[in-house]
Amino acid sequence: MIRRLFYGFVWLLLPLALCAEPVKVILDTDIGNDCEDAAALGVLHALADRGEAEILAVIYPMRDRWGAPAIDAINAYYGRPEIPIGTYRGTFEYTRPHAYVNNTALAEGFPHRLKDGDKAYDAIALYRRTLALQPDHSVVIVVIGPEETLSELLASVGDEFSPLSGRDLVAQKVARLAAMGGAFPNSAEPEWNLMLAPAAAAEVARRWPTPIMYSGFEIGNAIVVGQRLFTETPESNPVRKAYALDPKCSHGRMGWDETAVLYGVRGLRDYWFAEANGDVQVDPVTGANQWRPSPDHQRAYLKARRSPEEMKKLIGDLEVQPPRHAPSEPAH
Repeated sequence: MIRRLFYGFVWLLLPLALCAEPVKVILDTDIGNDCEDAAALGVLHALADRGEAEILAVIYPMRDRWGAPAIDAINAYYGRPEIPIGTYRGTFEYTRPHAYVNNTALAEGFPHRLKDGDKAYDAIALYRRTLALQPDHSVVIVVIGPEETLSELLASVGDEFSPLSGRDLVAQKVARLAAMGGAFPNSAEPEWNLMLAPAAAAEVARRWPTPIMYSGFEIGNAIVVGQRLFTETPESNPVRKAYALDPKCSHGRMGWDETAVLYGVRGLRDYWFAEANGDVQVDPVTGANQWRPSPDHQRAYLKARRSPEEMKKLIGDLEVQPPRHAPSEPAH
């Protein structure tokens, strides 16, 4: 009973514990396949501008050489060109191809410093270096793409940054993981992020040593955002350009990734309820997920509390918030 009560309250206590100072965030995003990854990064910058978040690093889990420069262009627009970016350098092949609709255009069309993703940090090394430098139990990781990099982080071994194994390093440094993935309580069809690397998603669900909050497909699917970017932000905004380039985003797009970022920084607030005291089981072949009540697992998923229209206004305000810092010019 004591353990059940503890895990039931942990989702309320964690945001309170993190609210005294900006939440330290590592964002893991497969930008380029969908406009809402760019919007989620923009929302994270808006929260950082409000003093709510500190962006430690951005991880790109694919091998497209233009992904990291596209991220860099958004970081530069928001006045944070110093944020380190890691690109995946492993050999894993995802189950579905990525379209990379936006990456080249953002990389070539907007000021930024990192001109080639091949010159970005190795993603797993950047994870380890960033975590090793932070206080214990202080980092929130937000993953809004496939979870291969997280799985490989867990499997990593001691190095020059830390003698700890990846799993032990995560247990020591990470407060929680916010994951956009799955559909709850059970997925009728495998959700995109989990089915891209199903074995990795299953491994993370099973072995990740800190609390995980899943923002399922159904949460963001009810919140269509992004329309205001075309009327309330300038053409110099690369997030607006990401929506303009992608035909499926020309009239807005579901806010799947933005909800995970918002939870990662602000916690539940009065936006959501948490279905806790359970375990998320992911099929390692298909990526389909199932929820199982279990008081011994630190897993939970979001359930809507506010109306979709209220959340649309809240997320939309963050998407169109002007950068607090002047956009950075590229190095000469």
